[in-house]
Amino acid sequence: MPDTSAIAPGKDNSPPRILIVDDNQSIHRDFELVFHEDEPNPALAADALQLYGTAIQPALVKPTYILDHAISGAEGVQKVKEGLAAGRVYQLAFVDIRMPGIDGVETIERLWQLDPRIQMVICTAYADYSQDDLARRLGFTDKLLVLKKPFDSLEVTQLAITLTEKWYLAVQAALKLEQMELLVAQRTQRFLELQRRSSERRIYAAGADVPPEAPADSSEPLAAPGVEAKTLELPLLLVVGDDAETCRQIQQGFAGQFRLIEARSGQAGFELARENVPDVIFAAIEAAELDGIELCRRLKSDELASHIPVILLAKARSEKQQLAALEAGADDFFAGSLNLKLLRARVTNLLQAARKANGPHNQEILLNPRELATNQVDVQFLRRTIALVEKHMSDFEFDVEALSQKMFMSRRQLFRKLKGVAGCPPNVFIRNLRLKRATQLLRESRMSVTEITYAVGFSDLKHFRTIFREHFGVLPGEYGAPLGEPVAAGRTDPSAAQHPSALPLENPGHNATGIGSGS
Repeated sequence: MPDTSAIAPGKDNSPPRILIVDDNQSIHRDFELVFHEDEPNPALAADALQLYGTAIQPALVKPTYILDHAISGAEGVQKVKEGLAAGRVYQLAFVDIRMPGIDGVETIERLWQLDPRIQMVICTAYADYSQDDLARRLGFTDKLLVLKKPFDSLEVTQLAITLTEKWYLAVQAALKLEQMELLVAQRTQRFLELQRRSSERRIYAAGADVPPEAPADSSEPLAAPGVEAKTLELPLLLVVGDDAETCRQIQQGFAGQFRLIEARSGQAGFELARENVPDVIFAAIEAAELDGIELCRRLKSDELASHIPVILLAKARSEKQQLAALEAGADDFFAGSLNLKLLRARVTNLLQAARKANGPHNQEILLNPRELATNQVDVQFLRRTIALVEKHMSDFEFDVEALSQKMFMSRRQLFRKLKGVAGCPPNVFIRNLRLKRATQLLRESRMSVTEITYAVGFSDLKHFRTIFREHFGVLPGEYGAPLGEPVAAGRTDPSAAQHPSALPLENPGHNATGIGSGS
């Protein structure tokens, strides 16, 4: 019997496919009638309107299916095999129990060997197999139902609707499960990688000759082959201007103390400043495209560059220019011929002031970015950064890479910005925020040390205890307990027994270190 197809869309823009396996041709015609879509009859509608004065109510739209037919079990198995090869899977099969050759039960066994997802309905007028016999042959499964002949068209329709929908839901559930298993595998791999890197860092800290591979949350990139590490540690100076003589003098005056980059125009200088986030900027008032004063104004209002000291250079002294420079936010103004000795002293003072401002801070600074930042732009930057870390506090995979993506910055930009504003690299910034939250939970909650460890994003309890003790001088379970008194009931720290020499600070609640400190 030829295949028949309907035109209504299914879950994947094609109707569900149903296979009818029966050696009786009349059964196939019955299924065709059940699933046949009623066609409108204009003549009948006109007669009804003339006789009864009302039009025929439109019939309910039936679900449509693609019906394939097989007059034997062997033919049914072949159709499923061909369908799988062509990517046309069957969602449902109605299989007669009594057929020559292989009967319905053996047909179902073979079909499930090809595709175990197919929903099956056994069609029978006789009790050929008992329930126990079917269970022994086909197992206990939710993919098998029995339909007694003669069947009702409504019953067949409801079975088709229910079982095809069940097939789609089962496929979606299996896909979701596979995605979850893949995600778990990826996170497990990430966790093991973090553990490996942590072990390597501890081994290196203990005196290994070869440093470990740079982890994903490291500060700045390692030096390239042939480049001394000390070179990368030098402050970065950006010189903006097209005066070759001035650039040459600055290069000679600051060589060996700074790394220098140059921009020939104000616009190029602005882009280089955002890309590299230098430690100091020299900009000529007379710079092309974007003059020095306007460049300074833009830098001071830009989130990436607002903290950078800007020194404006002018060829001739002008009180008007000097006033405009200071109003634009310039940190200093030099006019006339360059006095390199004075210029070096001014740069040194600016950098020392920044380092002093970003030195160790007390615990309240973490809650008040205004204590770290010197302008509103930096305050907003720190608030946004802290909010992102707090939002992902319990995610041990939230590292420098993840933070830089959330901040829409490169890792290098984030490193230099946080180094300039908070005085520490991003990995230390994140770690100190986690430790700060741990101290709050230790003081204010009844959570165990293990629970707090995972709540603040540490994946290894031993590593958390080590870092906490290095930072605060006591183990987590001892934090907040007055000297000479036992740890509060319910607060357990299995590390306490392993470190009998740990002595609590005189007042540990007031010795929390701020984000500007490293360890």
